[in-house]
Amino acid sequence: QKDTHSHAASFSRKVFSIMARRSMRLVEFGKPFQLMKEEVPTAPKGGAVVKTEFAGVCHSDLHSADGDGLFPNLVPLQTVLGHEIAGTVHAIDPSCGQFKVGDKVAVYFHGGCGDCGRCKVGETTACLKDVKHWTGINEDGGFSDYVIVGDVSVMVKVPDTVAMDTACLLPCSGLTAYNAVCTIVPTVQDFAKYTADCAVLLVGAGGLGLWGVQFCKQLLPAGVRVISADVDEEKLAAAKESGCDETIVWGKDVDEGNAVSVAKKACGSLGAAVAAIDFVDVPDTFRRVQKIMARGGMHVLVGLLGGSAPGEVPLMPFVLGRHHMSGVANGTLPQLKDVMSLMAQGKVKSPPISHHPLEKAYDVIQDLKAGKVKGRAVIKL
Repeated sequence: QKDTHSHAASFSRKVFSIMARRSMRLVEFGKPFQLMKEEVPTAPKGGAVVKTEFAGVCHSDLHSADGDGLFPNLVPLQTVLGHEIAGTVHAIDPSCGQFKVGDKVAVYFHGGCGDCGRCKVGETTACLKDVKHWTGINEDGGFSDYVIVGDVSVMVKVPDTVAMDTACLLPCSGLTAYNAVCTIVPTVQDFAKYTADCAVLLVGAGGLGLWGVQFCKQLLPAGVRVISADVDEEKLAAAKESGCDETIVWGKDVDEGNAVSVAKKACGSLGAAVAAIDFVDVPDTFRRVQKIMARGGMHVLVGLLGGSAPGEVPLMPFVLGRHHMSGVANGTLPQLKDVMSLMAQGKVKSPPISHHPLEKAYDVIQDLKAGKVKGRAVIKL
């Protein structure tokens, strides 16, 4: 009898070892994650469990890991970060007929209440009840072998023509860049009706900026020039390869006057950008963009690097220049499906991607913080 129990216990341990999930949990802000072995979860009502294949490492993960106030009181300790997720459906509520076990999916991490008018059309980032089911931020995310998806409506099927390491990037960085470019489209189209010499300025040539260059080429009128500015010449070379027309080095040793002057000259006969997207968004870039904008131009703010630092707007020039300004945080579920379609058709390519093991997730975040990541870094599970 004793041998039977011993054999059963041994078998149980082996099964658990095979089926256990590894999770990198945030146990203390500003400290390395803790690797934990846990049971594989079961699918909730109306939801699924996704076996993670790739999880992108994003600047938002950096802010969440540091607890620096970007998401005040939203990121609880013991959470598994990682909100850029692509994988395979492992288990699913049988009543959810639109997906099945084995489907390749990307997870849109911005869940809302699911009931309000905004949520019902996929605009969950603007949930009218301000409900935040944010996978990888306030609910367990992709730095784990398995992820619980509470509502299958936030999953998007990944076509065979889209690589899974690319698919994981689309619900955040790809979608955010796409939405930012969509935001400037009406302004740029209006300028293009009256002048053939239009230029848009993209500040930052990291992962978001490289997406931005390509989406500009897909969505803006033909002939509109795309200019990229960054402190890193290697990143600017990548922007050039992605299709931007001109690059500007905004190094730390470049003074304000020269930075603005060079950018205005690059913008052509107007001497100003008809639109700008700031993927960095620190006080220096904010101020420079305001000085480069054309009358009636659109200034889109995307980056989070400035944190809570104030951005100064010269009020009278802003009014007299008829400037417009918009903040972009991610995008909608329908827009994500548009991005997935563009990728499937081969019209847009991913930035350079590097793969890293799960155990190195925190180290990759530190590399991102130090500006050492070229393109995008993803965790491969």
